[in-house]
Amino acid sequence: MTDLSLGLQADEPASDLISQSTSASPNENEPSGSAICPVDPQSSADPAQPLAPTSGEQGGEEGEVAPAEVPAFPLLPPSSIPSPGEGTPVAPDQQGDDIYRPAPVSNAVLDALIAGGRHLYRAGGAEHRVTCPWHADHLPGEPTEAFYFEPNDDAPFGTFYCPCPKHASKRIGALLAHLKIDRATASGKPTIRLRPGEMHRVVKRAEEVLAQRGGFYRFNGLIVSVKTDAATNDLTTEPVSEQTLAMHLSAACGWEKWNVKAEEWRRCDVPSEVVNKLHRSQPQGILPELTALVRQPYLRSGTGELVTKPGYDAQSGALATFDPAQFSVPLLTKENAQNALRRLKSLLVEFEFADSTDRAATISAMLTATIRSYLIVAPGFNITASSPGSGKSYLASVIAPFAGPGDARNISYPATQEEATKVVLSLALEQPAAVCFDDMPTDWLPHGAMNRMLTSGKITERKLGSNTVVTARAASFIMGTGNNIRPLRDMARRVASIYLLPKVETAATRSYEGRPADEVRRNRGRYVSDALTIIAAWRAAGSPRADVPNIAGFEEWSNLCRHSLIWLGENDPATSLIEQIAHDPDREQLGNLLAAWRDVFGQRATLVRQVLKSIDNDKLGDLHDAVMELPCVERGIVNQSRFGRYLARNKNRIVNGLQLVEAPHSERRAWGVIPVARQSEQAPPAALADPLEGVERVWLDGMLAKGKTPRAMNSPA
Repeated sequence: MTDLSLGLQADEPASDLISQSTSASPNENEPSGSAICPVDPQSSADPAQPLAPTSGEQGGEEGEVAPAEVPAFPLLPPSSIPSPGEGTPVAPDQQGDDIYRPAPVSNAVLDALIAGGRHLYRAGGAEHRVTCPWHADHLPGEPTEAFYFEPNDDAPFGTFYCPCPKHASKRIGALLAHLKIDRATASGKPTIRLRPGEMHRVVKRAEEVLAQRGGFYRFNGLIVSVKTDAATNDLTTEPVSEQTLAMHLSAACGWEKWNVKAEEWRRCDVPSEVVNKLHRSQPQGILPELTALVRQPYLRSGTGELVTKPGYDAQSGALATFDPAQFSVPLLTKENAQNALRRLKSLLVEFEFADSTDRAATISAMLTATIRSYLIVAPGFNITASSPGSGKSYLASVIAPFAGPGDARNISYPATQEEATKVVLSLALEQPAAVCFDDMPTDWLPHGAMNRMLTSGKITERKLGSNTVVTARAASFIMGTGNNIRPLRDMARRVASIYLLPKVETAATRSYEGRPADEVRRNRGRYVSDALTIIAAWRAAGSPRADVPNIAGFEEWSNLCRHSLIWLGENDPATSLIEQIAHDPDREQLGNLLAAWRDVFGQRATLVRQVLKSIDNDKLGDLHDAVMELPCVERGIVNQSRFGRYLARNKNRIVNGLQLVEAPHSERRAWGVIPVARQSEQAPPAALADPLEGVERVWLDGMLAKGKTPRAMNSPA
């Protein structure tokens, strides 16, 4: 497979456009399809093996080493805590200090058995055959071979078993006593000692131990593990609770506290205070920072390089799981990009779009879903039709696999601001690959949280059920389906629409012979590679841009998922988005109000009550009609307070060459409408000696007296 760097110049040969992530997964031995964050204990004996002892036979037997034999920690200055390497867990600290003793470099029990000539051979995994230390006491003919198993989470000091009946009671404690090895050393784990007044150092060491264990990350300020669905190979994050954190810290490290009465260090459980502080602490650069979950080759954040190796990428903070053999990007030529486009279009031949721009928008949605983890922000996609059964949900199921192997998260569109906040924060914390608001009964309502999810890239909200404020990255691909639905107000510039228009009376009876949803899931790697080929070839060609209107806030998306398709001859996939912005109902309502206001009041400063009095006196006038269309009318009566707030929300907004501005008044807050030259009609500043000519002098004098300069005096815009 060819690896490509999308950040290089077009004149560089394709052979030089190679950039492969050299980072390794935090758990390189993790098998495909299993959890990223396993306990990963050393394998013990086969459960069917009758000679294998149980894990409950580990402690409290003869030969236990006295605590006094445990060596003291060297009193050295605390060593610096290493940072996460290139995709690997934190390297173990081999120096240690009075708080922390690192894990032994090797297995002390095996070293002693080998040095004494008692190690026979490794039977497999963690199982070893050794000569029983008490073989001299065996009866003639009895085997001298015994079993030793390396430590794991269930047997923290290892396991020893001798089949000789006389020595069958001797367990790991007797072996350690015979070899003169203390239990802490035999465990092979680091040790943390609890010293008064050193909580900050203890918590830092605990986080280092957690990083050495692998499989834990800092994600949106929280400690999380990552799970992989064995059936779909899809990734999800799972916040780590304090209880789970305590269990892993107990398994990964030995804990000791000073016993005053016995005047010695003794083993203890992980203190809840340490767990609580680690769970709530801010990132310290010890646990790897996770920024994105990726299910396929992806563009590295910041550089645009195409990373084709799965695992954790420390440079971007992305964690990817996929089979590289399923993905292949050919040479970056326009011909190959056109072939890739034809294959994507072949998935859509049975869908009846209202216009060719709707088909282009669908292909753009495929490209958007493919590189959503790279894009800081991206628009949502509204799939709508005039009648049920037009294929809206089925089209969504064709697009979803471009984001990841699992199904899209199908949820209901939030009906209230509070519900929207909960939904958006949950999606940002879990980061599903694709989200579909399926079968929406209402339009795309402009909830604040929904707006921020699509255009800010991050969500900051209070976590449900706690007082913790969480900042999370919103990186899921968003789409919705419904009959005759549209994005309203602020959503009009955040959601692109795809219109289906079947030419049949009963669309619900139609069938799709080609089964494109099954096809794209069966050959997901090929179609995702096609999407990447289109984007990469466009970049290699010098990133040519068409002369189309800009979409503020979505420049990067427009470059990669819009201009790349126009370059290949497709219609502008953002046509619906631009039309929605130009024909926004809210914008049209405000434009009607400003035009009628100007006809009645000219450029005079006018109070809200004067406007309401005017419409009461002239119920057939344009101003009356314009005000009655606004969202401030209750049962046919204009709410004066809501009308005032509506004007305040639209302060300084320009529609059709008219601008609503706040005007000084002797009584209270007043409003005025002034003409503002459109950008295409603007003259050079020198020609506008008095851009407010014709405005009442008292207005201008009042503004200047307050030290304010009307916008039109600063610039004709």
